[in-house]
Amino acid sequence: MPIFVVNTNFAKSNLPETLLSELNEELTKAMGKPDQFIAVHVHADQVMMIGGKEDPCALCSFHSNENISCDQIKQYSKLLCGLLNKQLGISPDRIYIKFVDMDPCNMDLNNTTLG
Repeated sequence: MPIFVVNTNFAKSNLPETLLSELNEELTKAMGKPDQFIAVHVHADQVMMIGGKEDPCALCSFHSNENISCDQIKQYSKLLCGLLNKQLGISPDRIYIKFVDMDPCNMDLNNTTLG
């Protein structure tokens, strides 16, 4: 069950209506998972900076219980940075993504762990 969280200083009032659905749809395709197992959470209006500048930026985390490989991380990074650039205009050099490999026993859905 992948969980993608975006923290951004992009204004919540300007978030495109299609942001969540497109992130969910593209992760579903890339991971080959049904969309009911993909979670996306966007925190807009955050007070943040990268490199001493308050220009649009994003600090993200991608949690998965699937032992994703380095090659997959590169693929997902390119996909997610591309989508955030397309939807929010954030340059990929202002997007950090932390990939976290979770033990399935540490994730829960529908009153049961995934491990």
